[in-house]
Amino acid sequence: MNNPYRAMSSIPARTFGFTLVELVTVIAIIAVIATIAMPDLSNLLVNQRLRGASTDLMSSLILARSEAIKRNGPVEVRPVSGVNWTQGWVVNATVSNEQLDKKNALGPSVAVSLAPASIVYQHNGRLTSTATNKVQFSDNRSGSGLSARCLVIDPSGLPKLILGACA
Repeated sequence: MNNPYRAMSSIPARTFGFTLVELVTVIAIIAVIATIAMPDLSNLLVNQRLRGASTDLMSSLILARSEAIKRNGPVEVRPVSGVNWTQGWVVNATVSNEQLDKKNALGPSVAVSLAPASIVYQHNGRLTSTATNKVQFSDNRSGSGLSARCLVIDPSGLPKLILGACA
């Protein structure tokens, strides 16, 4: 009379997984969120490249200043190729012509402007030029200076990093 197998068949089987409609809905939501987040991600990458390039030059300047004091002689920071700082730079002890440090080319979206032909530290850690040197790092994809960094080197030789374009 009471068949246990018949009662089991009326209970729906437990389903695992998800349906095609649920999958398409989740993919559509992820696509919308990714589309909204993409411009912010590209700005983040550009800002990271600018931060990296400016702090690399700042650390090279600090190294050059300390080496000039330690060696009691001039140390020069100059671009690898002519006056183009985006191709990288080297730190040289000018008396012995020894290369102390070298930085490779910057990323494709980083532009360098207002930079002098070279920066030379004297034996006392001061710059050879009495003018304040400035190096501006900016995003070369847009003309706006919104994502820019300015590296200011005062005549005493101390570098300082400022957010925004050089004034």
